[in-house]
Amino acid sequence: MKKYLFKSVWTKTFVTGLALFALTGATTVSAAGGYWTISQERVSAYGDWSEFGSANVKQTNSNVASFNGDALPNSLGYNVRLINNAGEFRSDQVGLYVNSTSHADNNSGLAGYSYYADVRSQYYEPNQSTVKLHFSADEL
Repeated sequence: MKKYLFKSVWTKTFVTGLALFALTGATTVSAAGGYWTISQERVSAYGDWSEFGSANVKQTNSNVASFNGDALPNSLGYNVRLINNAGEFRSDQVGLYVNSTSHADNNSGLAGYSYYADVRSQYYEPNQSTVKLHFSADEL
């Protein structure tokens, strides 16, 4: 009898925990409402902006864009901002860091439209580079 009671309590606890985990995960995913785009971009030397990489479609009305560096070869650092397909700025400029998400305010992009990450080296950086990052036109 004790064996059956233990299994029953353990089973109920497990099923309840699993249900809570599933509900919490679904809420977190739908609350975020955006997705990451992985982009690789060639960045010019001396602070010039990068070439266009991959686009990200804005999903929400968030005023914040998110950027996270994956491979940043130059040691002097990079900045990044959101632009539209005409190269017009759609967010503030922020620092771009490896394995750390930066959030750019003043995101004027509209939901349903494509936007790009525009990466810039430092004005005193003498080397061009190829940067890999992931970004979202939404706050993630």
